[in-house]
Amino acid sequence: MRWSMRRNPTTGRKRHRSRAQRITPPGSLRWKSDIPGGRVPPVFLEVSMHNEVIHIGDIPVKVYTDGGFSRTVLAVHGFGGSKDSLAIEGLAERLCPVGFRVAAPDLPCHGERTEPESRLSPENCISEIMTVEKELSAEYAFGTSFGGALLLRRIELYGDPFRRIVLRVPAVNMADSLLRCMQLFQPGFTLEQAESSGFHVKMSRELNIPYSFYGKLLELNEVRHCAAWNTPDILAVYAGSDELVARKDTEEFLRLNPEMQRLCIEGSGHRMNQKPEYLSAALDRAAEHFTE
Repeated sequence: MRWSMRRNPTTGRKRHRSRAQRITPPGSLRWKSDIPGGRVPPVFLEVSMHNEVIHIGDIPVKVYTDGGFSRTVLAVHGFGGSKDSLAIEGLAERLCPVGFRVAAPDLPCHGERTEPESRLSPENCISEIMTVEKELSAEYAFGTSFGGALLLRRIELYGDPFRRIVLRVPAVNMADSLLRCMQLFQPGFTLEQAESSGFHVKMSRELNIPYSFYGKLLELNEVRHCAAWNTPDILAVYAGSDELVARKDTEEFLRLNPEMQRLCIEGSGHRMNQKPEYLSAALDRAAEHFTE
C-alpha cells in the first residue's frame, strides 16, 4: 500500500492549523457547549489540533490529531462535499483533545479527486472507505448524508468492525435525496431530464453524473430493517426540517431499527447551519457517543 505525506518544499511535512486555531491562538481555552439533556457538563478544552493530508494509494485523507492518540474515527463526508467538511473539523475539535485522531478521505470524484464521474458508485466508495479504515485501524465511524448511507451499506454487506458509529443526517433514501438536491438548484427538474442529460450538480465542486448513478442509488435504499443497524452502538442525528432527506423516511428507518439511538435537531435544515447551536448540538452528542 502506497502511503505518502504531502510535503512543503521548504519545510518538509505539510501541517495546517485548523480554522479554530486561526481565530484562537494554540494553547488557549475554548468552551465546549452542553450536551443536549445535560448528561455531560461543559468543560474547557485545549485547542492545539493540527491536520495533514496523507495519501493511501490514490486516496487523499485529511488527518486531524492533537499530538498523541489511541483511537481513530473514520469520517465520511456527504455527496458533493469533501474531506474539508466543517462538520468533520468540528468533530475533530471535540475528539482530538481526548485521545482521538479523525481521518477524512475524499470520496471518488469529490474534493481534490480528478477521476471521471463514471467512477462514482456506491461500490467504489465503499471499497475506498474500507481501504482507509483498514490502513488506519479505524475503530469508530462518522458519516454525513451520503457518507452515512455508505457506512450503513458497508456494515450490512461486510460486517461491522466499528465500536461506535454516528450518522449525521443519513441519506437513507439517497435516490430521493439526489432529486431533491437537483430541484433546489433547478426547480421543476424531472427524471425525464436526467435520462437525457444526467445530473449536473453544483456544490463544493461541479459534478456531471450519468443517469446510471441514479439506478445504483435506488438499490441503496435503506428505509428498512437490518440486524446490523439495529443496535445502540449506532447513533442517528437528523434534522427536523431537512430539505434533502425526508423526515418521514428517516423516522420510518428509525422505527424499523428501534435499538438505534437517535437525536432530532428540531428546526434544523440538512447542513445544520441556520443557527450555530444546531451543528454544535449534533457534534456534541456525536462526541459523547464516541467517548461513552
